[in-house]
Amino acid sequence: MHPSTPCRRRRTGLTLVELVIVIGIIGVLLTLFVPAIQRSRETARRVHCQNNLRQLAVALHNYHDVHTTLSSGWTGVAEGRPAALAGPGWGWACQLLPQLDNWRGGTMVRFDRPIMSVSNQQVRTFDMPVFRCPSGRSEPTWLISGLSIASSNYVGAFGSQGWDDTAAQQVGRPLAGDGVFFHNSSTKFSDIADGLSNTVLVGERAGEVGRNLPSTWVGVVPGLDNAVARVVGTGETVPGTWSRPGRGFDSGHVAGIGAGAHVIFGDGRVEFVSDRITAAVFRALMSRAGSELTPGY
Repeated sequence: MHPSTPCRRRRTGLTLVELVIVIGIIGVLLTLFVPAIQRSRETARRVHCQNNLRQLAVALHNYHDVHTTLSSGWTGVAEGRPAALAGPGWGWACQLLPQLDNWRGGTMVRFDRPIMSVSNQQVRTFDMPVFRCPSGRSEPTWLISGLSIASSNYVGAFGSQGWDDTAAQQVGRPLAGDGVFFHNSSTKFSDIADGLSNTVLVGERAGEVGRNLPSTWVGVVPGLDNAVARVVGTGETVPGTWSRPGRGFDSGHVAGIGAGAHVIFGDGRVEFVSDRITAAVFRALMSRAGSELTPGY
C-alpha cells in the first residue's frame, strides 16, 4: 500500500495581486473606450446638425423657386409703415414651414396676426426638431417675460455689420442689413452679386442659455429683450467668439471640431467655419453684394 497523501485544496478565487491587476486592466480599457464612445456620439450629433441645415437649405431654395425671392428676415409694420419692432414679427424660418413638409405648422400660423396673439399661442411653442441641434444648449421652448416660445439653433444672416438699437425702434424706416435676411427683406438670388457660393444664408448658434439669450425660429417678438438678435446674426465677430448680446454664431460641437459654427451657403452647401477665419473674410461672406475677396471660399 502506498502511504496516504494529504489532499490538496484547489484554489478557486483570485489573489489580491491578481485582483489589482484585473482592476488595472479594466481601468485602462475604460480610459481608451469611453472617450472613443463619446467622440462617436458627438460625431453622430454633428452629422444630425448638418442634416438639419441641409434640409433648411433645400427649403430655402424651394421657397425661392415658388416665390422668386427668399423669405423675409422678419416682418414689421405699424399703420402701413415699416417698423422693425412693431410686429407681426414672423421670421424667415417660420415662413419656410410649407417647404419643410410641415403643413400642420404652416396652416396653424395666422400671419396676419402678431406672434403674441392668442390665436398663435400653439404655433409659437410648436416643437420643430429640424431647427434644433442635438448638441445645442437650448430646450424645445424657453420662457422670458412670462412668454413661452419655441427655440432654434439656426439664425439668418443679417449682414457683415450689426444694427443700432435706437434705429430699430424707429417707425417709417426699415432696419436693413447687407446680408440676405433683414427687416421686411425680399432678397432674390440675383441680388446676391457676390455669388451664392460666397455668401452665407444661415448660421448655427448653440444658444446662450446662461444669459437667457436663446434664439427662436418663430420671429421677432415686440417688447422682447434683444428680440432681433434671436432671429438673425451678424458678422461683427467671427464664429465661436464672444459677440454683442447674442448676435454672433457658435457651435455646440466644440469638443469634436473646435470653436466655430456650421453655415449654409447660398449654393446650398453646408460647411463648418472655424474661429480661425479672418474677421475681414467672414464679414465678406456675410454680405450679399460687397464685391469683397473671400480667399478659401
